[in-house]
Amino acid sequence: MSLEVRVAGQLRQVELRREGDRYRGHVGERPVDAEVLEHGSGRLQIRLGEKVFDVTVAGDGARLLLDLGSHQVAVEILDPLRTRVTEGVVGEPRGRREVRAAMPGKVVAVRVNVGDEVARGQALLVLEAMKMENEVPAPRAGRVVSVGVAPGHTVETGALLAAIE
Repeated sequence: MSLEVRVAGQLRQVELRREGDRYRGHVGERPVDAEVLEHGSGRLQIRLGEKVFDVTVAGDGARLLLDLGSHQVAVEILDPLRTRVTEGVVGEPRGRREVRAAMPGKVVAVRVNVGDEVARGQALLVLEAMKMENEVPAPRAGRVVSVGVAPGHTVETGALLAAIE
């Protein structure tokens, strides 16, 4: 499988082939040899070299929040039908893009206001989930047209956090 992903604002090309419970290939230039030891509803145990990671996956399939225990990593799987150009993506849908909670949590900070211009990947707010603070990034560049939460609000998975046009 070949995909393009965005991890912490950085684009990475992922090339993996499955061999039973193992995945071999590359993430960017870095070789990967991973083994899935266990899996269940939103949880994986993965061995990378000598290290074993308990991974909790939450998201909508295109945007994932990987809980690695000591920290969390936001990963966006990019649509392979879009054409990539140096900094952005040609053919990105126009119009309103809603930003929803990938998991339940508490809003710690809101970093934007309605009317603000934002860049793709810019932090919109900070959501505390599973005792970790996670920045929620803008899915695209645009203008913030709504902010549906405030610091201290508790949200459920799928709750509307903000919208960008």
